[in-house]
Amino acid sequence: MRGVLKLSTCLLSLSLLSACGGEGDSGNATPVYTPLTQDQRYDLLYRATFGPKPDSYQQLANIGYVEWLDQQFSMTPSLHLPRLKQYDLEPGKDSYNQSDRVAVWWDLSLNAPDQLRQRVAFALSEIFVISRYGASLNGRPQEMADYYDMLITHAFGNYRDLIEAVTRHAAMGDYLSMMANQKADPERNRYPDENYAREVMQLFSIGLYHLNQDGSDKLDSQGQQSPTYSQDDIENLARVFTGWHIAEKNQPNWGSKEGNWFVPMAAYPERHDDEEKVVMGEVFAQGQTPEQDMAQAMDMLLNHPNTAPFISKHLIQRLVTSNPSPAYVARVSALFADNGKGARGDLKAVIRGILTDSEALNGEERAPIKMKEPLIAMTNFFRAFEAKSADPTGRFYNSINTFGAYGQSPLGSPSVFNFFSPNYAPIGEIADANDVAPEFEILSWNNFILTNNQLWSALGRTNYEGETNPTRIVINTAPLEAIANDHQALIDEIERRLLSQRMSESLKAIVLESLESLRDTQQSLKVRNALYIVVTSQEFHIEELAQ
Repeated sequence: MRGVLKLSTCLLSLSLLSACGGEGDSGNATPVYTPLTQDQRYDLLYRATFGPKPDSYQQLANIGYVEWLDQQFSMTPSLHLPRLKQYDLEPGKDSYNQSDRVAVWWDLSLNAPDQLRQRVAFALSEIFVISRYGASLNGRPQEMADYYDMLITHAFGNYRDLIEAVTRHAAMGDYLSMMANQKADPERNRYPDENYAREVMQLFSIGLYHLNQDGSDKLDSQGQQSPTYSQDDIENLARVFTGWHIAEKNQPNWGSKEGNWFVPMAAYPERHDDEEKVVMGEVFAQGQTPEQDMAQAMDMLLNHPNTAPFISKHLIQRLVTSNPSPAYVARVSALFADNGKGARGDLKAVIRGILTDSEALNGEERAPIKMKEPLIAMTNFFRAFEAKSADPTGRFYNSINTFGAYGQSPLGSPSVFNFFSPNYAPIGEIADANDVAPEFEILSWNNFILTNNQLWSALGRTNYEGETNPTRIVINTAPLEAIANDHQALIDEIERRLLSQRMSESLKAIVLESLESLRDTQQSLKVRNALYIVVTSQEFHIEELAQ
């Protein structure tokens, strides 16, 4: 039974390995992989992709989840900026805009073969946040696409490389004002900007309070939370991050932001504070270069004991469940700390561990429960019905206006704190249980109505061939219309495509009643009504482990 308050993204992962200890077992025995059940295959596809396509289930069953994951990890990244540059500029425009950038996101989220990488990059974009609504980024869609490509490229790499790439990207430098940061000049009342120093600790690495490796708060002797850093630490880390700017500047004056944003920011030693600095007890020696200070700061964040549980829990929440058990977090944190080969921060090992953990597969302590983000719900629907642009080039038009009515858009959050807090708990049953439900923070009545309206509109775009309006996005309902008068067969197919063959009897009865109220000559309306009932139901928007 699917409950409204249950929020899950049961990505079924890959695996319970038998008694030999699980995937990555360091023993000499060859691991024996327990085949996934049908429910687990469905769950994996929902967690590790933007949603199954009609043939995805059988493909996964044919090759097995181990090979499927290996294929996904090894695929060449599908990048956004090169795809954007393939677009012809619209008449009367001399540059690309944010709608063009978001159109690429829809194109690759729906169609790119490297689905796992794309899905993880989206999760990372909600941790390492930049937004078109901050600094000068609204006028720089190509630079934002390049930032997203950086997340795609590092999605399966090492956290240490990722955090430095984030720190040195010009889009982040602009968004959180580290670009052009320079050493203090008290006589001019000038001091280093603290913005990035604060957020890189609070949001991108260690969080506000000391954590145990299972993600729970590490309390002090008085039973209180213990802060990870102080204002003094922020000020000193801000000094560490001085002297960085665009590598290829177009203007000599320090304040200008014109230049090449597509290469990492470079160090300007004369603007760097090279005096001794102390951050969270770690000494940055006097006389170090900007590069040396940067490298030490990145190593410090990688090796801080909080980073493993902080990043691991965030990724579990984005991919599998809003409320992982402490044991689940601890197991993934252990993989972050050591991938089995002595490496810390191996994101591929972390992602594999998240998807194949026993709690993700079988529930164990807590069955995974998660509400889909509006964008994820929409991609799930579109991929299930092979949505495409009516434009022969595949370009998605008016993507912000068409798809922005859900309370979120890619790299479009209202602040660096993302669209929702990972700790948000709506008042009532969830809060009373001391659980969280992050995605509910953007589920206002207005967004709920707008999303439903978008779904109804999308269901009307079923002319898959011969469409003359190139700005339309169309879905393929022809296979469903062919069986529309066989009501049970239609319900079964909708259940397979959208609900992992887990539709409740009560929802089936509602759909059947709707179908029987229409004449046999109304096949397209039967399909539209039946689909609308399902895609607006809690069973479609709330994912939970099959019991």
